[in-house]
Amino acid sequence: MYVFRRTVETSGEMDVVIPLAVELKEIAKKEAGIDVTVWAGGLGFRNGTLVFSVPYASVADRAVATGKLAMSKAWADGNRKLYPHVRDIAPDEMAQFIKGGSVAGSVPVGAVVSLIESQLAQGADWMKTLEWALSVAELNDKITGTTHNVAYVVYGQLGRLITMAGHADGAAAAAAREAMVAHPEWMPKFLEGGQFAAAGSVESRLMTKIL
Repeated sequence: MYVFRRTVETSGEMDVVIPLAVELKEIAKKEAGIDVTVWAGGLGFRNGTLVFSVPYASVADRAVATGKLAMSKAWADGNRKLYPHVRDIAPDEMAQFIKGGSVAGSVPVGAVVSLIESQLAQGADWMKTLEWALSVAELNDKITGTTHNVAYVVYGQLGRLITMAGHADGAAAAAAREAMVAHPEWMPKFLEGGQFAAAGSVESRLMTKIL
């Protein structure tokens, strides 16, 4: 399974931006048959950030959807309405899961997803990096009782690793983090990753499902 992600930093005028995001979500469904989930970036994101994500079974499926949207006047018009309220758009990413899958369809609006992302250090062993990431995710599962999904970017910035977990709300996300930090095995295992991550690249963030 794969997940497509587009991160858009808006002006923060959510009363204007959210209706435009609703419109884009509806257009994507009508024109390309895809279910777009919209997330509001929270802690770790710049204010006003929206994340648009879509799960795909294959890269080919994404290519088909891209072609349909590229030919859609409604899609172009919808984006044209949003652009005046956009400060920046990060490069699109496509990531492949090696543990679990997209949480978008399994959590309700209002749910919070915790993300830990990092960039591969120069000279680090990629396969050992993946082994470490899986071992940390499995330990997280054991401690919190919540599934931690692991993916790596295949289109976008290569070497980027993403671990994500869905929580009922912000309080549940905070409780899971506190449980991990308090567990005697967690910090030593997490810090093992220092040899695999580029300095300054590790990010811990939260986003909330809004659409």
